[in-house]
Amino acid sequence: MKSFSFVSVLGFLTFGFVLASCSVQDEFDKRIDSYMERKGVDKVENALNEIVKRRQAEARREPTLAERMKDRVEVSFDGAPVKGDKNAPITIVEFSAYECPFCSRVIPTINRILEEYKGKVKVAFRHNPLREESLPAHKAAMAAQEQGKFWEYSDLMFKNQRALTEENLIKWARDLKLDVEKFKKDMKKPTYVERITSDQNFARSTGAGGTPSFFINGVKVVGAQPYENFKEVIDALLAEKS
Repeated sequence: MKSFSFVSVLGFLTFGFVLASCSVQDEFDKRIDSYMERKGVDKVENALNEIVKRRQAEARREPTLAERMKDRVEVSFDGAPVKGDKNAPITIVEFSAYECPFCSRVIPTINRILEEYKGKVKVAFRHNPLREESLPAHKAAMAAQEQGKFWEYSDLMFKNQRALTEENLIKWARDLKLDVEKFKKDMKKPTYVERITSDQNFARSTGAGGTPSFFINGVKVVGAQPYENFKEVIDALLAEKS
């Protein structure tokens, strides 16, 4: 981390003090000179640098679970594909992108959650493509959803993230025995683009623009976090309901 010079930090503090009270500027200068004589410039500079480090560390501190539980976000998943018991009390709404490698890496964790919290947790998928050229993949997933094969189609794309070509999008629809003509027609629906844009705007407005991002009954979890991090939130939410 870049070190802050004593002069620059002291100048900032002095300026702030002057703004607060110009009439005591002379007294302030005298006290600073006296303090430097007694402590030495090096010691004062080191002390100020430590203060800056602590303040920066505090600014980077991750919010605690209790803080996140209080700061929940209302997240709709109307129309989104859902995996797991639809009556489960805990809903994980995932914002994901088919080209994102971290989104594919978190799949085993999500599957483990669904298995170990069977009947208690369900997962809904919302779209947050990172690049415009990835839009066809997300529209293809929605077209597959129309024919009840969203999750199977998604799995194929996550397994083949470097091959999301138009040719393959059609091939995978055929492999899953979808009505390919309907599939291609549905991909052109303007409502798909509107839904993707809506999902993206919501994610960005809630600080979940990166992928993957999750809301567990409104509690935000960002990134391909380990199973234990999801479990901590889920257990806390279940305890609330007991």
